[in-house]
Amino acid sequence: MTTATKAKRKARANAPATTRYRSDGLIRGPLVNDTLQALQGWDLETSKRANLDQLRQNNSIGAPTQAWLKKVCGALNTRFDPLENDRGLLLAARNATGQRHWKPLLLWHLANTDRLLGDGLRWSAQVYSDGGDLLQTQQALAWIESTGSQGHPEVAEWSEATRKRVAGGLLKAGVDFGLLQGRVKRRFTAYYLADEPLLYVLLQALASNRTTAAALSDPRWLWFRLPEAELEHRLLLLHQAQVISYYRAGSVVDMKLPASSAEALVQEVWT
Repeated sequence: MTTATKAKRKARANAPATTRYRSDGLIRGPLVNDTLQALQGWDLETSKRANLDQLRQNNSIGAPTQAWLKKVCGALNTRFDPLENDRGLLLAARNATGQRHWKPLLLWHLANTDRLLGDGLRWSAQVYSDGGDLLQTQQALAWIESTGSQGHPEVAEWSEATRKRVAGGLLKAGVDFGLLQGRVKRRFTAYYLADEPLLYVLLQALASNRTTAAALSDPRWLWFRLPEAELEHRLLLLHQAQVISYYRAGSVVDMKLPASSAEALVQEVWT
């Protein structure tokens, strides 16, 4: 074996594995209201398993059938870790401001868990940026099928019916989160991320990036159709309103926010 071959194999071994796409997330849908109701009744002192067992027994979300209740419990189990990474979302579910801005908060946490949803939202943002007015299922289906040659061979293993359901689920998720509207033709809305969830997402992005500049250029902002230049404009407006302190000179960013973390924002600033 040559030195070059050894180096290539070592590079592949050290490369981060691509997260496999799962079809069940988009087929189930975001479950916006069910998730809110479930997390409002979540017991912070017990485990996720105990909370889900309690939810199955009491049906506190008012699920119309046992099948629907099972679907919601299954989604909660795979999507969230309420006592760790998703604790901020859990706290927001019990807070008036968090409830008012529930959809973008849920979008952030859900897309961080479901790679296919996150990538699909970034793709739709690119369609919008390129001047697109609407999205159709065939467009979403073509994009999903194209990912098979972009590090996601598992997509080719899905049946055609599954791929169509996933494509429809992606557009339905866009409607549920307010990014799209319409039933037959899904048109882009004039989406606007309010200041409160913007600061929440910013604190989350800061916590998961090494530098402030990296947090501002994080591609996950495109889930909200918020490119970096527009984000910086929004931050300048918040600076002028004395909500935050924000200065930037090239790659050097000096920023002071009203809270030290997303959890602190919910607990100490929001009412």
